[in-house]
Amino acid sequence: MQLIPAAYTGEFENGIHHPLLYLWDAWSYEESGVLHLYCLAVSRLKPDGTVLDPTERNSYPFHVRHFLSKNSGTTWKDEGCFLTPRLGENMYDSRTIWSGSSELLPDGKKLMAYTGIYQIDENQCFLQNIALAISNDGFEINKRFDSPLSCPKRDWTTITNLGYYLDQPFNLGHKDGENGGPIMAWRDPFVFIDVEENIHLFWAAKTDSHKSAMAHVTIEKDGETFRINKIFPPITLPDQANFTQLELPKMYYDAEKKWYYLIVSTCNRLYEGQSDEEVDKSLRLYRSSSLDGPWQPYGKEGSLILKNKNLFGLTVLKTDFKNNRLLCIAPYTDAAPNQLSFTFSKAFYIDLNQ
Repeated sequence: MQLIPAAYTGEFENGIHHPLLYLWDAWSYEESGVLHLYCLAVSRLKPDGTVLDPTERNSYPFHVRHFLSKNSGTTWKDEGCFLTPRLGENMYDSRTIWSGSSELLPDGKKLMAYTGIYQIDENQCFLQNIALAISNDGFEINKRFDSPLSCPKRDWTTITNLGYYLDQPFNLGHKDGENGGPIMAWRDPFVFIDVEENIHLFWAAKTDSHKSAMAHVTIEKDGETFRINKIFPPITLPDQANFTQLELPKMYYDAEKKWYYLIVSTCNRLYEGQSDEEVDKSLRLYRSSSLDGPWQPYGKEGSLILKNKNLFGLTVLKTDFKNNRLLCIAPYTDAAPNQLSFTFSKAFYIDLNQ
């Protein structure tokens, strides 16, 4: 059962401290000067009215929340629930939904990519699928497709033959992780449209039970739906020995300087169930002259950015390459002070002059 509060009527200033929701993982787009921010959300109360501890949130369905800003992120308006899992329909997103992205298509519609989670049994309860949907205006979903774009169970052989790691089908999505490592990674799709209007998707993946990677595909229209045109081999990052999980990739392109920028959220979790106090969550920035890489840490001192800020799941609200900066917003992790955790920071700039 889901408890989804109606849109909050007040205005949020210098961040989003929602009194009714825990918020985390951000993605966004800008259209006609208006910023559309999406994130994962769950009620701070259980359906019976008791308080939900944030550590319990995976036991309840998430929804995607939509916020709007007309002043570059200074203030935000809650537009309410944007997307929910299809509960009880035995679909690829019937248990819950995880993070994704949104991007304007050449025809003006919005391509929404997200992670659909379904449950086989009480142990295989985090089976992840890459899913797509269409929104005409960014305020509601107009079309959700019957089949996922990529399903590890359905496409297991194709995926693993390319060098990606998936546990055996009988163990996919197991709550205890993969061969002693964290849970499977086939999630957080990010839509990137290149200068020739080719549609790329990047998402979190693995090459081994403890080794992270990024998946890359191109997609194309297939009648009324989309299909994968090409799956590329896993993308690995130069300092990936410092983390075990790569999540929430974001890609941006500076057309004048011809540089691609990649931002990822990472952590060094060794096994599922490890205490959060033992896990470091970080944000990292890379740069490449090619969409195919190789990627290099952007900063002179490595890829880490926003150290010790307790931020994760960042999104870039606006690129400002002329001034070598990115306007961003990010949610606070559970390591932040109680009043900040699972809320959003105020908008801030990342300086690219490193």
